[in-house]
Amino acid sequence: MAAVAIRIVGALALILSLAFSPAAAWAAPKVLLFSHTTGYRHASIEPGIAAIRDLAKREGFTLVASEDPAVFESDGLDGFTAIILLNTTTDRKNPASEWLVGPRRAGLQAFVRGGGGVVGIHAAADSHAHWPWYRRMIGGRFARHPEGTPTADLHRTDADHPAARVLPESFRRTDEYYLFEDFDPTVTLLATFDPASIGEAAVNPKPVAWAHRFEGGRVFYTAMGHTPESYSEPLFLAHLAAGLRWAAGLQQPAAKGIVIDEKQVVRQEPPPHGAIGMSTAYRISDAAPQRSMEFRKRVLHPGAAIGIPPDQP
Repeated sequence: MAAVAIRIVGALALILSLAFSPAAAWAAPKVLLFSHTTGYRHASIEPGIAAIRDLAKREGFTLVASEDPAVFESDGLDGFTAIILLNTTTDRKNPASEWLVGPRRAGLQAFVRGGGGVVGIHAAADSHAHWPWYRRMIGGRFARHPEGTPTADLHRTDADHPAARVLPESFRRTDEYYLFEDFDPTVTLLATFDPASIGEAAVNPKPVAWAHRFEGGRVFYTAMGHTPESYSEPLFLAHLAAGLRWAAGLQQPAAKGIVIDEKQVVRQEPPPHGAIGMSTAYRISDAAPQRSMEFRKRVLHPGAAIGIPPDQP
C-alpha cells in the first residue's frame, strides 16, 4: 500500500505540474457570430456585429463573423465553442427561405449535442418556423410584436443565472417586444416584461430572456436587441456578455446550497484502478446539480486496496 500511495502522490504531482505549466495555458474560446437573413433584415445587425467584436475582444474570445450558411456543413463548426445567432430571420410564409437544411441541420444538431453553446438574439426566434427542432432549441417561437419600440417595465426573474445577475431587479427599457408561441415552460426564465406597460391587454408577465440546457448543449436567448441603440447600451451588452460566457461554459449559475445525508448516498463498490476487493463509497457529490468535480469518501474493506492508475508503470 505504501508503494501505491507513492505512485498516487506522484501522479497527482504530475497532474498539478501540467495544469500550471505554460503548455497548459488557457486557450481563447472560438465563437461564430452568424447574421445571415432571408426575412426582415434588422438595421441593428451591423452595429451589433461591431459591438460584439468589441465585446469578444474584451472577454478574450476569438470571434469569426460570417453570413455564409455553408459554415454549418461538414466540419465547418469544428473548433467553435459557441454560436451567436444575431437577428437571423427567415420568412415564415416561405419554407424555401430556410437555410438550415440537409447537412446544415445535421451540423447544428451535432454541434449542440456535442456540448456547444448557442446564443440567440432577438429575431433568432423569428427563424426556421418549419423546423420543430430549431424551435425547441431556442425555447420558443416569435408570434407577433406590438407596433413600434415602446418602453416597457421589465423584471429580473432569476437571481442566480449570470445573464440575469447583471440586470436590476426591476427596470425600464425601450425595444421591440416579442410575444411567443410554443414557449417551453421548462426553460430557466431570466427576465419578463409587463405587457400592460406597453398597452397590451394581457395581464401576465411575458418572457423576454431565458436559458436552458438542450440535448447536451447550452442555449441562452434574449428577445432584446432589436434597435441599433441596444448595441451601445451597457446594460444590454453586460446581459449579452454574461449569456455568452454561460453558453460557452465559462460561467455557471451561482451555487445553491443543498444538504446531503451521507447515509442516503452510501453504496458498496470496487475501489478504482484495478479494483482489489470492495469498498464502502459515500457518493456525496452525486446529488449535487450540475457538478463539475467529484467528492467521495471511501472506506476500504479488509484486504482491499486501491490499484495503480492504468497509465502508471
